[in-house]
Amino acid sequence: MRTIYFLDDGPCLGDSLIDFLQLYGYAVQFFDNPAQLAAGMAEAVPDAVILGASQQPLAEHMPALADLVPRDAAGQTRCPLIITADQQDFAARLAAVRAGAAAFLGQPVDPQTLLERLDELTEMQPPQPFRILLVEDDPVMGQIYLAALTQAGMQVCSIADPTLVIEAIHDSDPDLLITDLNMPQCSGLELAAVIRSHADLTALPIVFLTGDAGQDSRRSAVNLGSDAFLTKPVQLGDLVETARARARRARALRALMVRDSLTGTLNHGSIKEMLVSELGRVRREGDGLCLAMIDIDHFKQVNDSRGHASGDRVIKSLARLLRQNLRRSDHIGRYGGEEFAIILPRTPLADAQRRLDALRVQFAQLVQPHRKGDFRVTFSAGIVQDDGRAEAGTLIEAADAALYAAKRAGRNRVVVG
Repeated sequence: MRTIYFLDDGPCLGDSLIDFLQLYGYAVQFFDNPAQLAAGMAEAVPDAVILGASQQPLAEHMPALADLVPRDAAGQTRCPLIITADQQDFAARLAAVRAGAAAFLGQPVDPQTLLERLDELTEMQPPQPFRILLVEDDPVMGQIYLAALTQAGMQVCSIADPTLVIEAIHDSDPDLLITDLNMPQCSGLELAAVIRSHADLTALPIVFLTGDAGQDSRRSAVNLGSDAFLTKPVQLGDLVETARARARRARALRALMVRDSLTGTLNHGSIKEMLVSELGRVRREGDGLCLAMIDIDHFKQVNDSRGHASGDRVIKSLARLLRQNLRRSDHIGRYGGEEFAIILPRTPLADAQRRLDALRVQFAQLVQPHRKGDFRVTFSAGIVQDDGRAEAGTLIEAADAALYAAKRAGRNRVVVG
C-alpha cells in the first residue's frame, strides 16, 4: 500500500475518492493544516504529496506549502508533489512549476486522471537500465568508454570485432549502438550499412565515434541514419549524456510501436510475437507457461449507457489492475477492444487460475465513477497451459474457447481449458 499525504485549503477529496484510490493500492492521509502536514512529514516521508488550492491565489501561498515537502541537497523534492487548483491559468501553472510540482491537476479532480499520475510518479519498480552495445577495436578506449557508461547506470555489451555485431545485437537487444568509425575489419559506415540491411534493425539508433571530423564522413553517417557524431577525443560526460538521451528516445519510440496507446500494454501484434518468443524459450529450457484470455462482461452496455469515454476508462482500469498485480516477467497485451491476453511464464496451471480468480474478484469491487452514478463491471477469463507441443495459434484458440465457456456459464468467472 502506497501512502499519499493530502492538504487542501478547501473541501477534501471525499470518501468516494479515498475508497477508489485504496482499491488501487493507495492509502490517503488527510491533514487539516500545514502544521499537521509538517508533523506527518517529520514522522515518515510518503510516496507522494498532494497540495490543493481552492480558495486563495495559488501564486501567493503555494511556495510556503511546498516548502513543507522535504528536499534533497539539490533542492529536488524527496517524494513527488502534485498540485491541484481551481485556477488553471498560466500564472497558476507557473507557480506550481516553481514550487517543484511533478504534476498539476485542475479542480474538481478527476479520479482517473489523478490515479494515472500517481501510478506514473510512484512506480515502485525501478526502470530497466538502458542497454548499450559498444563496438570499439581499441581495447584501452573500449574499457574507458565501458567504465563511463556502466558507472552512469547503463548495461553495456562491448565487442572489439565488428563482424560479430549482428549476433551481439540479437543477444543483448540494445537500445543504442555506439561504434568507432575507423576500424580495420570494416569501417563504422560499412558496419552501419550492414545493420541497416536487416529490416528489423532499421530503427536501431547509432552513435559514431571518430577522430575524422570531415564533412564527407558526417554526411555519410547522416545518410545511414546516425543519431549522433562525437569527435575524438570524446569527453566522457558528452558520451554519457548523448547515450542516455538517444537511448531514452529510442525506448520511447519503441514503446509507441509495440504498446497500445490507450492502456500502455502490448498491442495485438506484439503480444502474439511475445507468445511465439516465450514458447520458443519453453522449448529450449523445458519449463512451461500459461495463457489467459480476459474479456470485460457486458462491455457494449457500458458504452451504450455511459458513453465510449467511460468504456475507455473501464478498459484502462483493468489494464492498470493487471499491471499492478502481475509479475514483471508476465506479459499483458490488449488483444482487441475490451479483450486482453496474458502470458504467465513458469507458472503452474493451478497457480495461474488462483491468481486470475483473485484479480477477477478485485476488479469486480472497483468503483467506476460516472456523473450519472458510479457503477461496477466484471470480467470473464479462459486459461490454458502449454503442453510443450502447441503452436501459438493453437494455444490462443484454446484459451479463447475457455473464455467463451466462461461467458456461456454466466460470466464473471475463470474457466480452465
